[in-house]
Amino acid sequence: MFKFQQTVLVKDGLYNSFPSVTRAHDGSIILVYRQADNSLKTYGAVTHVDASSRIAMKISRDNGASWSDSTVIYNDEMGENDPCINTLSDGTLICTFFRWKVVPKEEKASLGEAFTYFGRILFDRWAAIHVGTSCIRSSDNGKTWDGPWHFSTEGYQGPAAMRGNVVELPDKTLCAPLYAVKRFGQLSRCLIVQSKDKGKTWNFLGEIPSLNGHHFLEPFLYRAPSGRLDILMRTQLDFFTLPFDETYKNLHTSSSFDGGVTWNTPEPTNMFCPNPVHMLSLDDNRVMATFGQRRDPKGIEALITDSEHPIFSDSGVFQIRPAVSGDLGYTSAVLLDHNTSLIVYYMTDVDNDACIGATVMEGFDGV
Repeated sequence: MFKFQQTVLVKDGLYNSFPSVTRAHDGSIILVYRQADNSLKTYGAVTHVDASSRIAMKISRDNGASWSDSTVIYNDEMGENDPCINTLSDGTLICTFFRWKVVPKEEKASLGEAFTYFGRILFDRWAAIHVGTSCIRSSDNGKTWDGPWHFSTEGYQGPAAMRGNVVELPDKTLCAPLYAVKRFGQLSRCLIVQSKDKGKTWNFLGEIPSLNGHHFLEPFLYRAPSGRLDILMRTQLDFFTLPFDETYKNLHTSSSFDGGVTWNTPEPTNMFCPNPVHMLSLDDNRVMATFGQRRDPKGIEALITDSEHPIFSDSGVFQIRPAVSGDLGYTSAVLLDHNTSLIVYYMTDVDNDACIGATVMEGFDGV
């Protein structure tokens, strides 16, 4: 039987979302998340596109018992989205994110042809389009950061976005999962880029086959104990022609047996998942998948399955925290010890504040 301890790590009146955690080589836990002005208070509506958004960080040096104050580790003229942090084998921290360019609505022509296909108008005042994925790095456990370095997606007309992770292969090659449109007017698909120099340069490695009528979005890259790579993709039907909330499909997966170069045809799982998945390897040949559930009963959900042959099915899913709003999720997790994990996510509370929530989940030994 699991025990859950619920808490809130960040609640400050701003719009805080899209958290990610990793354990640094000095033992500390690093939390990064997107911090932005609260458009709900200013304009009466929520937006995930905001020129004010930046990457903030908190650090715990006592295994999650207490946390430092928030500090901003990256902010420029763009709006930063979906920071994800990973620790490399040599201790380097690498934080990936994608960026939005926001201009007055009257200047939308300056955003180019891509705006016609997937640009956004915000509050009838601004025009916005995302402009690609970048990363920053730290070699001193988060004290200082260098970069940014930008990802190359040669062969794709649309800029690539990322809500995922970095997988380090045995030869130290880094692989990262992105999503983009190959040609304007097409639906989004997923691709893999690689870096041979710890994130300074990124180049195309392989792409996941498209599936007619399906958007593949916000992928997570998972490396099984055997070395097989799996990509877990949030999937929707064409939301340009259908009501958005009616387009969500079950999680789709694809696998690569050659280090990410070629991939098999995506297949649907038996798990409804309108949110990106995060996979945490446990200490006993199992893995825990977590994600946000936006249909009733809303909340943060988890699934524990075999690490080599994960099976994604609604029948194994359980809720770890209920929620009052569907504006939630984007989970990430670390082990605190062999029996306990820390799961972070964002959630909208009863005060309509977007907060970074956390659940300490204990009891893996007994399941």
